[in-house]
Amino acid sequence: MQEVMIRRISVGTVFKLVGVGLLFSLLPFTILMGCTAALGLNTLSWNNEPLHGWVALVASPFIGVFLVAVFTMFLGTTTAFGLWVYSWLGPFGISFKPAEQGIGPAAQPADAA
Repeated sequence: MQEVMIRRISVGTVFKLVGVGLLFSLLPFTILMGCTAALGLNTLSWNNEPLHGWVALVASPFIGVFLVAVFTMFLGTTTAFGLWVYSWLGPFGISFKPAEQGIGPAAQPADAA
């Protein structure tokens, strides 16, 4: 792990971190709740109406994306404001693990395919 001292984090970076974190946690959860609602449990509702069957399976990813968008707007804004206020106290450290060279789609040249 490496650590870097920073003064501020950009608002875009905060929204990206919050959005990706919520996307990979809330979306699978809502799809799981859609699967259980398809089996007859009252785990998914829209407009105070429980969804069941194939409607729950189809609606669950859309409900998940909606929840991710709403929570990202609220949590991203409040987190960015909180970090902005915290930046007045001075720089702070962020620990990170650097990306390894030669891993991922960017590591392969375009003409290698």
